[in-house]
Amino acid sequence: MKSGADIGWLSLLAPFPGRAAMAWRIALVCALTAMVAMTYGIPESAISCYLVFFVMKPDAAESSLLAVALSVLVAIVVVVLLLLTNLTLTLPAMRIVALALSSLLLLFLASASKLGPLGGIIALVLAFGLTLLSYVPFGEAATRGILYAWLMATMPMALVLIVSVTVGRRPLDLLRSTVTERLDAIASYLESGGRAGRVRLRELLGEGQEESMKRWGLMRGLALARRDETRRLGLALQESYRMLFAALALRDSAQGDQPEPRAALAARTREVGQALAAGHLVPPVIEPPPGNPAATQAWRALSAMTADASAMPAPQPAEPFLSPDAFRNPDHIRYAAKTTAAALICYLIYSALDWQDIHTAMITCYVAALGSVAETTQKLMLRIIGCLIGAAMGVGAILFLIPHMSSVGSLMALVFVGAFVAAWVAVGSERVAYAGVQIALAFMMTVLQGFGPSIDMSIALDRVIGILLGNVVLYLVFSQLWPVSVGHRVREELGRALEGLARMARLGEGGRDEAVAQASAVAGRLAGIRRALGLATLEPRGLRLDSARLRGLIAVTQSVQALCMRLLIDPPGPNAELAARLEALARTVADEGSPVAAARHSAAPLAPAGSIEHLSQLIEGR
Repeated sequence: MKSGADIGWLSLLAPFPGRAAMAWRIALVCALTAMVAMTYGIPESAISCYLVFFVMKPDAAESSLLAVALSVLVAIVVVVLLLLTNLTLTLPAMRIVALALSSLLLLFLASASKLGPLGGIIALVLAFGLTLLSYVPFGEAATRGILYAWLMATMPMALVLIVSVTVGRRPLDLLRSTVTERLDAIASYLESGGRAGRVRLRELLGEGQEESMKRWGLMRGLALARRDETRRLGLALQESYRMLFAALALRDSAQGDQPEPRAALAARTREVGQALAAGHLVPPVIEPPPGNPAATQAWRALSAMTADASAMPAPQPAEPFLSPDAFRNPDHIRYAAKTTAAALICYLIYSALDWQDIHTAMITCYVAALGSVAETTQKLMLRIIGCLIGAAMGVGAILFLIPHMSSVGSLMALVFVGAFVAAWVAVGSERVAYAGVQIALAFMMTVLQGFGPSIDMSIALDRVIGILLGNVVLYLVFSQLWPVSVGHRVREELGRALEGLARMARLGEGGRDEAVAQASAVAGRLAGIRRALGLATLEPRGLRLDSARLRGLIAVTQSVQALCMRLLIDPPGPNAELAARLEALARTVADEGSPVAAARHSAAPLAPAGSIEHLSQLIEGR
């Protein structure tokens, strides 16, 4: 009999809608990348294939835009590299200074701006290009090497663009699937309830609305669907997300225990979901007389989905390029400094040992770093497991398959199979995704050597050693230099969630779309908080939260969730006083100062006083 843990891990690898499609598209681009690299002699094809995992997205439009954006950024990096080559080719010390400064800047932007993971990828390309200057004797060879680095990064982006445009999944289909999944989960929960149904709804809430509305905005901006269809789908996204909150609130209420009204709502929800999935028009839903606020909101949302509205839903609130705390929060520059330090340590190690084949250590530092010690520890475990699996796959291929291969076509087939396995893991839950990315890196680094099938085992093993070295160095740096605890991150996110509640309190009933956007941001932050608290046991004892504080933060998270639901489902009207008190409480939590004064101030009675009081008492006692 399988243990619960075994069943849990197996469930993370189980198929779900879209998983296989995403995996084979990634594998196809990797196989095509290997073919082009082998045919035209483009070096480091393993890194080219690895970049595909960061750019390929479920929706073709987003993948295409990311591929174009990365190509443009890499072109800028090539120009910078050409300039730096003239300055640093004969001055190794200046090369290290240039590497450190450029890495610090790009990783700071990766942490503190919307550039996000692209900043880390660009930092990797720039750093890798600079380290190659140590192995070229004169300027012309350096220039040629830099241009090869440009091809190494842009060639797979061109293939991502081609595959996305030809066989990629349309945003329209993906968004329809999102709405259908939500409505089906809502209907199932209304019909039967149960812990599993509730967990599923909370998972959908935690996924948030930002990605879906961003995808919808892209579809609208590029005119990828008819205007009326785009409008209906945008409304369905907004209202189906509101219904997730309403369904949870309805089952918790007294009226939610009455089976007949609940069954009618579930049946109508399922009918609307099936019609939207097929692209059919649905007869308008007539709202019942006002009653329970949750039921009223659910019926109102269904009515909005089926109404012939003339206006587009409001877009997500625009976010600035830089985070509001970009220059106030030292964590951004500390993250950049720690990652750069780990990369430089690895570079100095393999340079001092004259062991270039373990250069994968530096590459690992740029793609494996995370914020808190617990996150880095979890990622370290997943990456080591993934590295061992990928290395075993690669070594097995070298021993049993590659000796029988004599063409690039057979190597393409091998890359496709290996990339498919890695992508299957990588596109799943965050609990295993990093292992999938590491499987890809270890496998590609092992089997893609030179410009054809190779059975050189020494290079394969050296690259695996480099990956393991990079993971260990990164862990040591992040756990010893400015270690960030889960508790610190959780308090920051709780502060931002409370700020979102304050914005909702100022809206009242008038801003329906904006209220959904704010509720989505709050729910997403709370889901991240729950994941972070689940990693608390991975921290060193000196950083780890004690059990009382851990229980207190979990209870605060539950109270914030309840207050968010109340403000969305049954808004009391614009309430500046409540908003001001929530903002004061947010500052108290985020600043990690003495919470007593602000918490007591925030506990004064007003509309949702119970939730505020509960939050305050817990914060006082943490």
